[in-house]
Parts: sequence; C-alpha cells; structure tokens
Amino acid sequence: MMFWQTVKQEIADIASSKYKITLLGFLPLSGFLLIIFIFKQGVLQDLPVAVVDSDHTKSSYALIHKLDSTKTLDVAYKPQSPKEAMELLKASRVYGVVVIPHNFERDLLTLSQPQLSVMLNTQYILVGKIIKSSLVEIFQDPSAPIHLQITPFFNTYQNYFVFLVSAILPAMWQILIVIVTIVSFGELVKHNKHQEFFRSHIMTKIVAKLTPYIIYFMILGSGYLLYIYGAFGWEFQGSLAFTLFAMLLTVVAYQAVALLFVVVGFDYARALSLGAAYSAPAFAFLGVTFPAQSMGAFALFWKSILPVSHYMAIQISQANYGITTLQDFTHILAIVSFWVLFAPVYFRFKQKALV
Repeated sequence: MMFWQTVKQEIADIASSKYKITLLGFLPLSGFLLIIFIFKQGVLQDLPVAVVDSDHTKSSYALIHKLDSTKTLDVAYKPQSPKEAMELLKASRVYGVVVIPHNFERDLLTLSQPQLSVMLNTQYILVGKIIKSSLVEIFQDPSAPIHLQITPFFNTYQNYFVFLVSAILPAMWQILIVIVTIVSFGELVKHNKHQEFFRSHIMTKIVAKLTPYIIYFMILGSGYLLYIYGAFGWEFQGSLAFTLFAMLLTVVAYQAVALLFVVVGFDYARALSLGAAYSAPAFAFLGVTFPAQSMGAFALFWKSILPVSHYMAIQISQANYGITTLQDFTHILAIVSFWVLFAPVYFRFKQKALV
C-alpha cells in the first residue's frame, strides 16, 4: 500500500512540475531530433579538396573528373600552385590537396607509375581517413601485380549514423537519468521534507519514488535503441532481450550513483554539480571514438566508474558482433556492482531521519 501510494504521489509531482516535464519531455525530444538532424546524412559526402594540375593533359583532366565524380569528394578548387593549395588547406577551406605532377600523362602511357602527392588535414581524423580511403580506391593501378581490396568490418554500411548516434544517445540518456534522479530526491532536501518523508519504510519509498523514472527511462532508451537499429534496416546481430536487460540494470545503477550524490552532503545544488561533472563527459570515455586500449590510467579508471561504458560494451557486442550473452556477463556484473551504493544511501537517509 505504501509503495503504490508513493508511486502515485511521484507521478502527481511530475505532472504538476514544469521543470520535471521539461526534463522528461522537451529535453529528450529536442536532443533526439537535434542529433538526428545533424547526423541524418549518415555518410560524409562532397568533402572539398583542391587539385593542382601541373600537367594540363587529357589524362590529368580525366583524373580530376574522376575525383569530382565520386560521392565522397568535391573538387572545389583548382589552384595554380601547391603553395596556393596549402593556403586553402591552412584556412580549412579544403580537407585535402592532390598535386598532379608534370609529365603525368607521359609516365602513365609509358607505364612509369607517376607519383601523385596528396596532403591531408589530419586534425580532422575521421574526415582525413575517409578522404584517404576514397583516394586509395581511385589511385589503385589495375595493372599492378598486387590488387588492394578494402573490406569493411562491423560498420559494413559505411554509415556513421549508426556508429556515432548509437553512442551519443546513450551518453545523453545517462545524463538525464542522473539529473532527474537528483531533482526528484533533491527537492525533498531543498524543502527540508526528507527527514519526515524517510521516517519509516525507507527502502520501500526509495524504490517507489524511483519506479516511474525506471519505466520512463526504459521506454526512452528502448525507443532510442529500436530507432537506431530498426529505422534503416540494420540487423541486430545478437540478443535484443539481453541488451534491454542490461539497459534496465544500467538505469538503476545510475539512480544509485545519483542518490549517493544527494546524501553525501544533503546539498541539492552540490548534488546537481556533482551529477553533471560525473555524467557529462561520459561520451569521451565510452571507447567508441577513441580506443580504450590507448587510454591512460585515469581515463580507464573514469571509464570503469561509468555504468554506461559497461552497457555500451554490451550494446556494441550484441548489436554489431552477435557474441554470446555469457561473454558479456562480466559487464553485467560490473553494472550490478553499482547497486551496492544503495546501502550507504539507505543508512544516510535513516541517519538523517533520526536527527
């Protein structure tokens, strides 16, 4: 009876709070639409490059046309000298420069293998790799004894929507879980109601107060997941049910962390600051855009204390690789280990209620 009474009270509080409605409605929806809009193209196209033609022959013109006809590249500039091309590169007006040398056509006809110079702006790592891959395909010599075959693994669609958005959305999702949980319990602290509220049935009230948010964030997370792997027909290789189970564990794990921030000093503003500092940088530590094997000791430590990093390991391994659920069991244990934080949360609320 106490459980359902607390659940109903929390739902009523949500409905009457513009702040909570914004956190649970406007922010997730607007964030989702913004990310979809930014990455909707999926595959980078028409990346501007400059071509310096020092030969001015039919063969060099044909090569320029071939470069420009690809979906990836756009020959935006044809400077007269490599120096002019480098100025365009420095000004970030192009991402790469191709220099066609003198006697290009003569060397081509005499099978002397002309040497083309390519300069890339490697500050843009992803863009640089895409341009390099496109140029390698174009400049392959079919008559050479070695034929280079490029075979993509795991991101077989060559689509960066599924690669980036599948990590960005969970990173946003976990921030919301932390902040919403802190807001829900922090308001009790802010208005000095927590002592009376937790006078009895402490754990029952904690679980009941969290339940509407558990349901909400499971719906939100499932919606994100199903959209990413369903809207474009990308096949989910492993167990969707196991991934959703890991998602549920992750929601509760983050709620435990958020409550710990609340009870550390029973300071609402400080708890929000701690929650933001803890969850906001998570995307950088997921091991998606930067390999975990190359991270330093501190980065690996920070990665280990983020439940979403363990969840993402499961999502990636199940969605992309289709490995067995048993192989992901260590990540499940890592997520569940955060649940032990409910113990100090319980005792801190109990201690405060007795004051």
